[in-house]
Amino acid sequence: MKDIVTKKGIIIAAIAVVIALVAAISIGITNGRADLATILSEPVFTPVKSVMTSVVGTLENIYGYLYRYDELAAENERLRARVADLEEQYREYSEVSEENDRLRELLDFTSRHSDDDFDLEAVTLISWTSSNFASSFTVNRGENSGIAVGNAVISSGGYLIGTVTSVAATSATVTTVLDTTMSIGARLYSSDDTGVVEGDFNLFRQGKCRLGYLEFGSNVVYGDLVVTTGRGGEIPSGLIIGYVDSVLDNPSGNEYAAVVRPGAEFSTLANVYVIKSFEVN
Repeated sequence: MKDIVTKKGIIIAAIAVVIALVAAISIGITNGRADLATILSEPVFTPVKSVMTSVVGTLENIYGYLYRYDELAAENERLRARVADLEEQYREYSEVSEENDRLRELLDFTSRHSDDDFDLEAVTLISWTSSNFASSFTVNRGENSGIAVGNAVISSGGYLIGTVTSVAATSATVTTVLDTTMSIGARLYSSDDTGVVEGDFNLFRQGKCRLGYLEFGSNVVYGDLVVTTGRGGEIPSGLIIGYVDSVLDNPSGNEYAAVVRPGAEFSTLANVYVIKSFEVN
């Protein structure tokens, strides 16, 4: 833009000056004058001088614009740099804020279970393994920390995530409730109707699972809590798995089924708890 303005301005100004000078010389010669200064002082040249004054003014405006353009361009660069700096500060603030929220949840959960009802091991996710039908992750603690196959794994908010399905000395694999191999005894909190939460091929991509084997006529209500039954003794009772998202339209025989939305947000998991042992109520 600056180059275009510069070229056009200079060309126009030069043409105007040439025209004005040619006009002046022509008038002077016609009147028998040979001195340019004398020619320019002639009353008849007043219009020419006005043109030249206008040309000079135009040139001043052009160069004033170009000077102002440079200032604006420099200011624009400074503002861009400032915006980039503020965006970086906001990103860092958001990361710190999210980390503080996670730590606050961990602290709150620990305080709520400080009466030895759960023996908890805080662990950190180090990798995810996921496919079209499997959902599991690896954590940074294992047998050396007392973790065993079958231990329940919960989020910092207390939601059931899944169970430990394999263990090494310093790591363990956790299979989530979304995995199609997962099966956990569950009940509806409001009615105590029992069933089984299972991973489902059709619901997997939606991040949901299936509550099946509910007796025909069970009171399934949208938004109702789905919690663990604790049957089998490996998983504590009353852990929140999720919420009823919808009731499946075609119950099979004497069975009702519902879609469950897990309470834990799997995409944001970073720190979780393994329940190594617990008090049976």
